[in-house]
Amino acid sequence: MPAAAQLHMAEVRISGRATLDSLARLGFDVAGVREIGGELYAVIVVSPETAGLARPVASAVPATPAADTFRVYQSFDKPVAGIRATLEAWAAADPRIQLDSIGASVEGRPILAVKVGPAGDDPARPNVLFMATHHAREWVSTAVAMKLIRWIADSGSPALLGARDVWVIPVQNPDGYQYSFTTERFWRKNRTLNGDGTHGVDPNRNYPAFWGLDDLGSSPTPGTETYRGAGPASEPETQAIIAFHAAHPPVVAVSYHTFSGLVLYPYGHRAGELPPDLPVYQALAGTHVAPAVHDGVPGSTIAHYHPGPGWQLYPTNGEYTDWAYRAHGTIAFTPELTSGCCVNGLFYGFDFPDDSALVDRVFRDNLPFALAAISAAGNLRGAVGASGLAPAPPRFESLWPDVWLGLDAATPQPISLTVRTGTGGTGLRSVQADSLRRGTTRTVWRTDLRADTVRALRADGTGMAAELLSLAGAETLDVGWTGWTRDTVRLVGWFAWSTPRSDTLISPVVDLRGRTAVWLHFWTRHRGSTFAPDQRGVIQFSGDSGTTWSDAAVIAGDGPNWYPVRVDLPQAGGQRGGGARVRFISERDFAWGLDAVGFATDATPAFLVLAALAEAGVSENPVRSDQVVISWPPPAGVAAARVAIYGFTGERLHEATVAAPTNEYVWDLTLGGARRVVNGAYIVVVEVDGRRYRRRLFVARPTP
Repeated sequence: MPAAAQLHMAEVRISGRATLDSLARLGFDVAGVREIGGELYAVIVVSPETAGLARPVASAVPATPAADTFRVYQSFDKPVAGIRATLEAWAAADPRIQLDSIGASVEGRPILAVKVGPAGDDPARPNVLFMATHHAREWVSTAVAMKLIRWIADSGSPALLGARDVWVIPVQNPDGYQYSFTTERFWRKNRTLNGDGTHGVDPNRNYPAFWGLDDLGSSPTPGTETYRGAGPASEPETQAIIAFHAAHPPVVAVSYHTFSGLVLYPYGHRAGELPPDLPVYQALAGTHVAPAVHDGVPGSTIAHYHPGPGWQLYPTNGEYTDWAYRAHGTIAFTPELTSGCCVNGLFYGFDFPDDSALVDRVFRDNLPFALAAISAAGNLRGAVGASGLAPAPPRFESLWPDVWLGLDAATPQPISLTVRTGTGGTGLRSVQADSLRRGTTRTVWRTDLRADTVRALRADGTGMAAELLSLAGAETLDVGWTGWTRDTVRLVGWFAWSTPRSDTLISPVVDLRGRTAVWLHFWTRHRGSTFAPDQRGVIQFSGDSGTTWSDAAVIAGDGPNWYPVRVDLPQAGGQRGGGARVRFISERDFAWGLDAVGFATDATPAFLVLAALAEAGVSENPVRSDQVVISWPPPAGVAAARVAIYGFTGERLHEATVAAPTNEYVWDLTLGGARRVVNGAYIVVVEVDGRRYRRRLFVARPTP
């Protein structure tokens, strides 16, 4: 598990869970619980920030050897039963298990890789990699990897294994792992001798991707827990993994860590950065509403593992999954095995009990996810339908103020983006995608539209369009919202909504009748902790003006930078009766900010042009929605067009001027929200270039 920089380990006498909660509130990282002389002691990580707090209550943990007499956990070097000896015995006895060394550690131990399944390395078979124990003290991750080897060899589907090359590296950091058995149970790093006499580099901060980006996601100081090393890939263990990926690039990879009950994926280097392949990651790891990994450990404080980008735990740089995704397009995950609490009422942290039934429960909880990863590799290599992992559909992820448009990676760059403004005008914008936005299966094209009043967008050349049906962001004119407060820390405009405590923000009613393919559009930032599973933000939707509500999405963890969220609302399709509302519920003082909130649709008539040469065209007739697009032949000159709408009695009801070369106008039948145009017959007259175009129009909208 990623961890903050530390000075040393210390022990604090405790009386139960209440004391552990108090230590957590003071900022201590609790590594485990020990029983000494009949008393319980919490083993805490003392960092520079908490050193002063620790002195009155803690005593240093002596570096006494840990007896290698465990039942489930085995050291690397132990004769007969150790990791190396066990793998050698399995490979000698079972032709389905091939063992190889892919490199050597600082102290010369082999970094062992196991291939389970057919012999040989067939390029036609996609590679899947499982890896464990970058961090030495996380023993249960190695135990799970060993159980996975045995299960695949004994029970794996022959057809599936015949179409995949499945690799398992049970111990990435053999020196540190062995040291945690013989000398210091909670050792984290490898055993490199640093220039200042300290030992160890954090193997999961030593990969080249974003290495040393900042001192928040890793440390430049030898002796600290997250010391990143003298340079990218400075450590032989890291070099071995890099060489393995060059020879056997994984399509999917799973890097096991402990603890906190998470399934993390890229990106981790900066809050708010989302992978272009987000739909693929969510299809495998799940979401809060539909999680992929269940936690069945008796006494656990969570029911499932929280899925999300790595920065929701905290920022990391030089980390494995970011590197594998960037360097090889590997769909890479970091499951943080176990919640850390509780067994028999005790917090265990890194020190998961040496109990075969409990360790097997962790393995069984995570086995379906491992099998899904193996299965998905075929689909991600292009064998459509081989895994049941449906390709992500092209779609807009955000419409404003930044456009995020996700397309298949093989789709060419959109020719342009046509923007229709709230007044009916149109304009063209270009879109770009840097290397961070180009993924394995998808590219996310982006552009900044905060200077535009966007009503609808069309990605020219793709057949895709979307429309904002409502939009608000705590501005003066955004009336009807209740709860939360205005905050000047905003994404756009003057204000955003925010709350530092448990509170609920509720939208006004929005009429979605007749609309399909509806989704919720918003940008968010938040401060929370994945270690507090009930600290979260819940998003609920109501289709009956707020009489009943259903969960639509959940936001959790730490995310201090703005990022967009799209929540599909199939329950809003073809809405009848009452209006639509959404509410945002902060639980357990989840600090939450929101901006650019609204309903959107992927089915919009805003760009339907039905103009005939002799008359004005309209997007629909009769009109059953709140807006209608009026169009006419493109003007030959630079003169503006005048649009007028008359009732059948001859009364002029509406008039507008449209500058050339625009030849379309959007008539808002809600009259800006003040009132509604009544149903009936109307005459549309457009005058431009000395010509007059007429069109009879019928309005037949459902009554409220």
